[in-house]
Amino acid sequence: MTSYNAVKLFNEIERVAKSELSVTEGLLRIIQFCGTTRPHPDWSALRTLDVESDLRRLQQWLETIMRTTPPPAPITGLWFGLFNPTVRGRVTADVHLIGAPYDATDPDWLFRERWGKGTPDSGSTVLDSIYQVAYGHEDGLGNDAEYPLALAYAALAVRHLARLMGPTLLGNATQRVLNVGFDSGDFLCIGAIQKDGLIFSENSEVMAPWKGG
Repeated sequence: MTSYNAVKLFNEIERVAKSELSVTEGLLRIIQFCGTTRPHPDWSALRTLDVESDLRRLQQWLETIMRTTPPPAPITGLWFGLFNPTVRGRVTADVHLIGAPYDATDPDWLFRERWGKGTPDSGSTVLDSIYQVAYGHEDGLGNDAEYPLALAYAALAVRHLARLMGPTLLGNATQRVLNVGFDSGDFLCIGAIQKDGLIFSENSEVMAPWKGG
């Protein structure tokens, strides 16, 4: 849990993720929103993250997956899952990608005919930096930084990549619904990649958290 009004914070993240703000502008908007409620000196470090370099890294990661192990046409839902792996003995935050046939009426859609179990994690430097600043010292922001900034950044980055790589993400599918969130918690349904591009969803949907495996 965070120190914020959970509903207001989530709604702000969703609003920013589906806005026309750039990834950097959107992330700064969420930092400003959080800093007003939870003043802390570490927000200044989080305002200086190298977003542009990381977006290029994420694009290369996603393009590699789509080129080497593209999801088959029946995989109409993609899950960009936030989690906390241990890399070289250090806990971090990162995002991975799996998919399944999407069914808005079935909260367990992701547990059926799953694709992407072996896809590599993104290695995002921004998500790592958010985690290290959040938990880097005893009086750090902790989840008050990791939850909103990891979710907002991942959602903004996926929106950015979807617009940039629309046909590549769509492949041979009729559409691909894009979901971004914590494997064990909250998520956003960004919208769907269709032949005409990214179509935002009107509201977030509710889905059981992914349990790994």
